[in-house]
Amino acid sequence: MTELIKPKSWRKMFDYRWTIVMVMLFGSIINYLDRVNLSIANTTIAKEFGLDPIQMGLLLSAFMWPYSLANLPAGWLVDKYGAKKIFLWGILIWSLATIAGGFVQGFMSMYITRMILGIAEAPFFIIGGQVTQQYFSHDERGMASSLINLGPKIANGFAPPLLTFLMLWMGWRGMFITLGAIGIIVAFLWIKYYKVDVNYLSTSFPQQECRQKVNFWALFNHPTSWWFNIGNIGSSYVFWLYFTWLPTYLTTHRGMSLTQAGWAAAIPFIAGVIAVPIGGWISDYLIRKGMNVISARLVPTVGGCVLAAIAVIPVNYIQDTTWAMVLITISLFAGALRVGVLWALVGDLTPPEAVGTFGGIQNFASFIGATLAPIGTGYILQATNSFDYVFVVSGVLCLIGAISYALISKKITSQDLLPARK
Repeated sequence: MTELIKPKSWRKMFDYRWTIVMVMLFGSIINYLDRVNLSIANTTIAKEFGLDPIQMGLLLSAFMWPYSLANLPAGWLVDKYGAKKIFLWGILIWSLATIAGGFVQGFMSMYITRMILGIAEAPFFIIGGQVTQQYFSHDERGMASSLINLGPKIANGFAPPLLTFLMLWMGWRGMFITLGAIGIIVAFLWIKYYKVDVNYLSTSFPQQECRQKVNFWALFNHPTSWWFNIGNIGSSYVFWLYFTWLPTYLTTHRGMSLTQAGWAAAIPFIAGVIAVPIGGWISDYLIRKGMNVISARLVPTVGGCVLAAIAVIPVNYIQDTTWAMVLITISLFAGALRVGVLWALVGDLTPPEAVGTFGGIQNFASFIGATLAPIGTGYILQATNSFDYVFVVSGVLCLIGAISYALISKKITSQDLLPARK
């Protein structure tokens, strides 16, 4: 277990560490509300701009592919310049991009604001992974990471009714502008509460001037990295199917009104809120009971992905809407068990000097899956006019992800990242 340098006051240390986590939790909620606001306004914007399903799929993915690519330099930037500066610049830029989204006049201008949003949001969860690796030991890291990563599930759980209400009250443009303004408030909280104090750092976490340079390609090409990344692609696909197309599915194929779909879509996402800390608690509990750290992280990860896949495949073959929603809820709950655990696993698998870079690589892979989900769904709908294959494809990919995660067995060491000798 990672040992922590004892500060003057254990109570002060506890308060400080968890205050950082709570600020990041708030930030992660806003981070995801800014991502999913377009999904909530999907049908309204499509009607206003005259967009077909393929165009809407492209627009829904406009955030994701820049986000995915930006994770690679973002991880390096976090390792090089530290969490405080990168977080601050990131949240200010993504908040301004969200505000700008409220003033767009068509497909292309919306596409550009979503691209900027994706680039600016890329460092956030990488920073969360670095913070948990810096400040928390192995048997605490799962819960700390799960709290930071609980934000997306809270955001998605309450986004459908909350953002639908805001959209009906002030229009979709007013909704975008309001969310961007709240993000600027989070930036001020970060300035106020985040600080670096060596008395609080893990003894295993080297100071900036003592860190080795990370060989990016050695890290990227490590077998553990490949199994992790394939797992992320497969498991993220089904998540982002729900995030981007669930409201539209409920209105167009289940006959719900916009308001009904907003409330119905909240149910599975609330289940996801409950699942994230449960996954972190399970892995930390197994570690305390003596299980190998990697195995303990993989129990909720692999098990959750298998259950999520089994639940999602038959969704559109179920005639009763209530039972279809039960399956969707089970799928989201099971898949969410892995969310915080994976970011804890980033710190468990890599040497301290490579946490940010590896976090960027694995999040890059996650958003390959996230990018494919809305685009793939748009093309399947255009070709078949049915969600049957949409859910089957996502379930199969999630099973492939589960198998890939199960093949992770080896930690990445500093020696693995040294340049190859000629």
